[in-house]
Amino acid sequence: MRIPHTPLVLAAALLLANPLCAETAAPAPHADAHIVKAADRSEVVLTYPARLQSLRSATVVSRVTGVLQKKHYTEGGPVKAGDPLYSIEPDLYAVAVREQKAEVALQKAKLQKAERDWNRAQALYKDSAISIQQHDAALSDYETAKAEVNAATAQLNTRELELGYTKVTAPVSGIAGIKQTDLGNVVNPGTPLVTITQTDPIYALFSIPSEDLQKARIADKEGRWSWGKKGRLQAKIDVAGVRVTGDIDYIAPAADTRTGSVDARARFDNKDNLLLPGAFGRITVEGIVRKNVIMIPQKAVLQNPKGTIVFVVKEGKAAVRPIVLGDPVGNSYIVLKGLENGDEVIVNNFFRVKPGQPVIIDKTVDAEGN
Repeated sequence: MRIPHTPLVLAAALLLANPLCAETAAPAPHADAHIVKAADRSEVVLTYPARLQSLRSATVVSRVTGVLQKKHYTEGGPVKAGDPLYSIEPDLYAVAVREQKAEVALQKAKLQKAERDWNRAQALYKDSAISIQQHDAALSDYETAKAEVNAATAQLNTRELELGYTKVTAPVSGIAGIKQTDLGNVVNPGTPLVTITQTDPIYALFSIPSEDLQKARIADKEGRWSWGKKGRLQAKIDVAGVRVTGDIDYIAPAADTRTGSVDARARFDNKDNLLLPGAFGRITVEGIVRKNVIMIPQKAVLQNPKGTIVFVVKEGKAAVRPIVLGDPVGNSYIVLKGLENGDEVIVNNFFRVKPGQPVIIDKTVDAEGN
């Protein structure tokens, strides 16, 4: 791993490479310094670009034929499931319902007559007063009458459904789009009227490099990483300054062969509709904890001719500690060797800090240097 040779790094390297300078230079009484305390559990924070997507989008269409009479919603405004959206001329459908109710009443009357005939036929047949053919004919008439009532009732249900369809309601809660058909037009089944976009909750779609995910799963199996609370990962998204916390609810089972990445999705509450579908932002994955590793800010790491070093505070004085670095994570490095849990690593003021010099700690920062 290469560490950039900034002027600060070079100055520290020259100082440490020349012991004579360190001995002859007049040390200051003390140096003020910020430190980070090394810890053997460090949270890994991963950041990826993400695109917001609505939970669902429903295009409302007409289900009957008629004149579009009224609009009951505000374009661009919120609607709830079941709210009225449009009224379609109901007169013809109301008449059809009344006609079918009359047909049901007629068929029920026929059924009552057929039932009485059937009851008489059974009694007469027991007394051998009618033939088997007459007995069977009465039974057939009775069963036919029952079927006619069922058929008429089913037709009534259809006519009532059609009448109900003249009142167009929202199938889901969300934001209503612009109207797609003007009032006064004759609409038919399938004519689009408006689209409702459900934005609460809202999804964020992003991709994780397959190599990163593969390493994480191997490390998790070996017990070196843990994945959030109860195996769930949290995520934070930042879209134009709007920051929301949610959960990752999907990671694809396979990598995309074209991009070498794995699709993932996070779910966020969006009750105030501050996040808009289609917008882009940065998603931060949290809850991954690397166990038994030390992480320090990158700015704490220095180079000298003997290798990679850091300054630590030992018994109130600055001391040089050689280290072996692992992977970078954000603004930090993983330290594989050289530091132990609780070591106080200096992260600033290297022009004044010298080996053996007293150090006054004026601030403690985190592994990112904040």
